[in-house]
Amino acid sequence: MKKCVRTIDRPLLLFGLEPEDVGILALASGFMIIFFDPFYAGTVFFGGWVAFRLVKQGKPQGYLTHLFYKHGVRIKGLIEPPKRVSRYSVFGGGDRNADAEF
Repeated sequence: MKKCVRTIDRPLLLFGLEPEDVGILALASGFMIIFFDPFYAGTVFFGGWVAFRLVKQGKPQGYLTHLFYKHGVRIKGLIEPPKRVSRYSVFGGGDRNADAEF
């Protein structure tokens, strides 16, 4: 019988962070390069990397993505965050059907 390696279920990590977190850091650094100095972009990237590592320590996979979603940040592919709409409708339109009785 062959031994099964436990790396099958390990998440993909880049620099110790999930790809979504590295994307957030890349966007913030890109913003800093465009509007400020590359020094500040590097500071934001490495400072954010350390901060993300400390915040995510001991937390489940996707913690920061769920935290942003919970606080109302729109994420493509997910329904509207709970802070943006009061009621979900199968017919679309968000709050347009809020006063209709079903």
